[in-house]
Amino acid sequence: MAIYHYTKLTTLIEYILPTKTLKSNSFSNMNDPRESTPWSMGSINLPLEKLFPEYYSDKTHIDCQYKFGQMIKERFQIICFSGAHQKGWNNEMMWSHYADNQKGVCLEFDENVLMVEAKEKFPDVDILLKEVNYATKKKEKPWIHWNNMFSIEENINNYSSILCHDIVFHKSHFWDKEDETRLLFLNYTENLFLPYGQSLKAIHIGLGFPRDYLPAIEKLIEGTSIKLYKLIYERDKYIRWHLTRKEGSWFTSIDEN
Repeated sequence: MAIYHYTKLTTLIEYILPTKTLKSNSFSNMNDPRESTPWSMGSINLPLEKLFPEYYSDKTHIDCQYKFGQMIKERFQIICFSGAHQKGWNNEMMWSHYADNQKGVCLEFDENVLMVEAKEKFPDVDILLKEVNYATKKKEKPWIHWNNMFSIEENINNYSSILCHDIVFHKSHFWDKEDETRLLFLNYTENLFLPYGQSLKAIHIGLGFPRDYLPAIEKLIEGTSIKLYKLIYERDKYIRWHLTRKEGSWFTSIDEN
């Protein structure tokens, strides 16, 4: 099954194609306010004085709760895709919001191959690829049940593993047009650079894409099987034309899929 990643032209030609990688982002940097705003969570036996020994006091108790919330959020590294249920390359809203208002691109990946590549590159990291569920009712964060028989690291890892299923893959119904699938790297606190190898199948060029940059993309994918498509807006919907290069000229053919 195909999944789709929208991005700006500069990100594509300066980072993604030259390095052949996708960069993850912290959960704290998502644009959903449920995810980006500070967290404080209910807990049983949470030893804030041990977690923040040089900072904790009665006066800083609430602040420490938020500091712990940030610690948990930093355990989620995410790469976002569209196309969970619909064709991902023709999402008008995604083109406007995430592809520089039609001037960027939409990358098409084979999700099964991408997962194989992710697990080969990061064999010691828990990796999940799941569709996002959208709901009108807010999904509450589960309480923290701290187990003193475990280490701090074990407790945090256990809680983040529980939390990811309840929170990371659930969003408000206001976001349902994104039709999102998320690739989650669990309990990893730094940005990851995922080599995409053979999983990148096609690059879709937006309506406002500056044609002068087409040779740069052509050069960067030279020798690969990556397809190039040009998006056209016709009769109130997107269609895509397959671009091929022959004897120094570009040729197009309509794609019916």
